[in-house]
Amino acid sequence: MRKVWGIGLLLVALNASSAEPTAKPIHFRAHARVALDAQGVPQQVDVDQKLPAVIRNAIAQRVAQWRFEPAREGDQPRAGATTVFVDACAVPAANGDMRLAVDYGWNGPGYADGRYFHPAPRYPVEAAQRNKGGVFRVVLQIGTDGRAAVETIETQEGQLPLFEQALRTWVATLRYVPEEIDGTPVTTRVAIPVDFSMGGGSLSMRQYVRQEREARQRSPECMAAMGKETEEGPPRPMVLDSPFKPVTTG
Repeated sequence: MRKVWGIGLLLVALNASSAEPTAKPIHFRAHARVALDAQGVPQQVDVDQKLPAVIRNAIAQRVAQWRFEPAREGDQPRAGATTVFVDACAVPAANGDMRLAVDYGWNGPGYADGRYFHPAPRYPVEAAQRNKGGVFRVVLQIGTDGRAAVETIETQEGQLPLFEQALRTWVATLRYVPEEIDGTPVTTRVAIPVDFSMGGGSLSMRQYVRQEREARQRSPECMAAMGKETEEGPPRPMVLDSPFKPVTTG
């Protein structure tokens, strides 16, 4: 069990044209580009445009209440911009409203294609043929041009030689939106957990989708929205040296 840091609850009113709410919680993820002043206070929050306006506005309202340590150059605090990633869950209420829980995930560089998580690397053919798996921690440096470069690859399980080229090829394809200080892009280091696993058993697509949906309904955000205790979530990227550190995200 973990104590979830930064889950905020909002009540979102659905207008008459909204679809009839379903009986089960709806888990989703989002990101927002956040402009911060020199005190670390959000001045502008641009939420993922793929979300409905009512949800975007609710998330922007929540993120605008959060506070960050500002970037510093020498002893001087500076304004800047970072990308904030959140997990969220909407739970329909009997009166037609929705109870929305928003959980701070992390902040750092955004993905250039607007995704929430990095794409998965390709499984090396030789490793697959030999039924080999591996678990690695890949530390990247995100440059001011948004390109990623491998800094280190830490082996936690398996044999790195079977996977190293696949990992380096994958990193070379990643593109980011860098963080900024006073309008100037800055470099940031990010650690990404990568798990190569052949899996076991055979699931039909329908079974897989059902299991994935049920897992999301047990997520910390959905548990919080339903007023239940939370459980540990999956591993996430870790931003190692963002100039903007969260102070309050509740």
